[in-house]
Amino acid sequence: MQTTPETMSQPMDRNDINARNGETVSAPVDNATYNLLMALTSKLESIEVYEKYAKDGDGDLWVRLGADDRRHADELLTTLKQRLAGS
Repeated sequence: MQTTPETMSQPMDRNDINARNGETVSAPVDNATYNLLMALTSKLESIEVYEKYAKDGDGDLWVRLGADDRRHADELLTTLKQRLAGS
């Protein structure tokens, strides 16, 4: 059975955020911003995992995949910065 690497985040269920009195607490960011944050987090964690895998062998594969994720992370970060600047 394959397990999730310890660096991988589990997405939070934004519908489960409740105050002690049972009232729903609204999230501090909208869904689109949250999605960008989570996608960027996933990419950064993937890059970290690929670096570890590259040390174990098949380095070229993991370096290529890491480079792809780095480009994706850069694009996500740029978009997130633009979104936050427009807030």
